[in-house]
Amino acid sequence: MFAQSSRDLGAVRNPALPVHVVAFGDWGFRGDDSGQKAVAAAVRKVHAASPFDLGLTLGDNFYPDGVKSVDDIQWRDIWEADYSPLKIPFFASLGNHDYRGNEQAQIDYSAQSKTWKMPFRYYSFVAGPIEFFALDTDENTAGRLIFTKAWSDAQAGWLEAALSRSKATWKIVYGHHPIYSDGHHGDEARLKAKLLPILQKHKVDLYLCGHEHDLQFIKRDGIQFVIAGGGGKDTREVKAKRATFAAGRHGFLDLSAKGTKLEWKLRASDGAILHQQALTR
Repeated sequence: MFAQSSRDLGAVRNPALPVHVVAFGDWGFRGDDSGQKAVAAAVRKVHAASPFDLGLTLGDNFYPDGVKSVDDIQWRDIWEADYSPLKIPFFASLGNHDYRGNEQAQIDYSAQSKTWKMPFRYYSFVAGPIEFFALDTDENTAGRLIFTKAWSDAQAGWLEAALSRSKATWKIVYGHHPIYSDGHHGDEARLKAKLLPILQKHKVDLYLCGHEHDLQFIKRDGIQFVIAGGGGKDTREVKAKRATFAAGRHGFLDLSAKGTKLEWKLRASDGAILHQQALTR
């Protein structure tokens, strides 16, 4: 397991190598209209053709109330059944539904899993030419949908310092809640006020999130905002206003980087490419 003295995990994949990443949020759901199994099958299909090196979860990992403990049956029935067989590390983040349960158990499960990695509520790591910064955007709200408390100064200060130190070619920040969204929940004022200026100052390339049960791409303020909240929970209709792309569909993000080129695709639950972008340095 990772050393607990630092939130910087270091290089989990050689910075000189390319990296292929899968990401999704709002996924651990077994109820009516669940897209969980279809998305997992599509991820496995893409992985078989072009293996992923690692994965990211964008919060709301288990519905409706997170997990009770490290022995919760959802670990076996959802995580170990659908995603652990990929045999790649997934670097997880928390969402508001996770806070309705025992969020510490999701951190603790890292100690007994070969694939689930959440050493802290927020942390950073390098994989290939990318440095990733995993956030806890629900911090201070304890699972509430109406956020009355500001995002914490401690986490904002940590992110500021971590981004200042980064030497990576690409910087990607991810968490659960969107900054901008044309979906059901809309923009998140508390993150727009405190998080967005940090992303702009340090010229972050992508901000990835879920929370909205849909897929979106919005480009603003020199940053690409990608919402990949179609991991399994029943989807919601979304109409593009500022978004270049928006769809109320199940699906996931397929991202790769090699040197000075970064590419990403939003894929549907059958693996079809719905939208894609490329960045070069």
